[in-house]
Amino acid sequence: MKRILSVVGILVLGMSTFIGIKTITNKPSNNLKEVNLLALPENAITHMSSAIQLRTETPNDEYQFDTATFINYRKFIETAYPLIHKNLTRTIIDSFNYIYEWKGSDPSILPMVLMAHYDVVPVEESAIKLWNAKPYGGEVKDNYIWGRGVLDDKSSMISILEAAETQLAKGFTPKQTILLCFGADEESSGKGATAMVNYFKKNNKKFDLVVDEGGEISTENNKSIKAPIASIGVGEKGYVTLVLTAQKAGGHSSIPAEHTAIDMLSNAIAKVSQNPMPTKLTAPIEAYLESISAYNENFFDKMKLSNLWLFKSSVVNSMTKYPSSNALVRTTLVPTVFNSGVRDNVIPTFASAYINSRILPGQSSKEVYDYVTKTINDTNIKITYYKNYMTEPSPTTNVNSKYYKRVEKIVRAIVKDVVVAPMLMVGATDSRNYREVSEGVVNFTPLTDAKGYHGIDERMLISDFQKCFNFYTLLIKGE
Repeated sequence: MKRILSVVGILVLGMSTFIGIKTITNKPSNNLKEVNLLALPENAITHMSSAIQLRTETPNDEYQFDTATFINYRKFIETAYPLIHKNLTRTIIDSFNYIYEWKGSDPSILPMVLMAHYDVVPVEESAIKLWNAKPYGGEVKDNYIWGRGVLDDKSSMISILEAAETQLAKGFTPKQTILLCFGADEESSGKGATAMVNYFKKNNKKFDLVVDEGGEISTENNKSIKAPIASIGVGEKGYVTLVLTAQKAGGHSSIPAEHTAIDMLSNAIAKVSQNPMPTKLTAPIEAYLESISAYNENFFDKMKLSNLWLFKSSVVNSMTKYPSSNALVRTTLVPTVFNSGVRDNVIPTFASAYINSRILPGQSSKEVYDYVTKTINDTNIKITYYKNYMTEPSPTTNVNSKYYKRVEKIVRAIVKDVVVAPMLMVGATDSRNYREVSEGVVNFTPLTDAKGYHGIDERMLISDFQKCFNFYTLLIKGE
């Protein structure tokens, strides 16, 4: 027995020593030398403000699409960026989606795509009074540019156009052909991006790096990491919505049965909410944790992140305690719509609800359907797919690839003392379509702790606008 205890003791000591050494020797990598950022072009802020004032909302009902505003937006960019429209070839797809081709000097290199969308989500009429600026005013105050769409995603589109126009004014010709691709319906159907990719496929086009909106810079939520964290998106979760329907004879509210359609459906939703899908640590999130581990100033947290082979379960369990990190390690299920009833004194016959799911890579919409069906375990609840929009998780870009490394290098060049890490996108973007024609899709916009996405007081720091301009300038110049 003493020999066994001795062997166990030696093993424990050896493992503890290994863990300690790996933690202590896990040092931050040296950052690249920070460059001096170029100033924004003279009219850049005016252009951004003008872009916001054009109310390019995409409604759920395509018949309510405001064609006139989108035509005015086209006229605006034609006027604001004359050199782009003089020197680049423009192809219009489905009326309002634009492809600008900037021919490079070396046709042997696959083209790069810089993409964005310029449609925006509507502003809630009831919430306008809560804004501190007019939602479509494009106001400039307190070092911010305010308005719907300034972050999502006119920050990218206008920055790309400013960078391209500036380089054209200098007589610059890129070595690599560059395509500027702008979608008009990302916030509703995403059909524009699909149409553009179909156009490329029809013409046998393949691409090198593709850069779209997505990952950003965080400083506010980094408890044990003092440096800013730039999260570069390398893949996207899938998207599916299930429709749950309960049916039971209704009637007068004065003589209710023991259970109603609403009772049945509420019970089903409660089962789903109380039984989330199991956690899973995907490759992009494991790479993210490893990338930030060296910068963690809490020794025990650093120890866990530096030794995921041993502490993976503990780390994942900690991540489930917060909505933002829980979404990174779990296929989420959440009720988003509930419909039933016509009057307060009538027991309804039908009740329906939508459950939206964002799917981890390695899982599928069918797995979500099967899990929900098994969890509810009630043949009285009819479960169907909501057909309006559904997509499986995207493939992921290799974090050791030239595509990721190129973006990482530029981020380090424009942000001081930054921690760069890969990230899994929990929301959907137009770029997921481009994975059919490129192995190098990357999602990043150098916005810092962005405020107001799809909500109240959407606004962008002018200093972030400057970073965006520099980010796309370096991409265009091939640096």
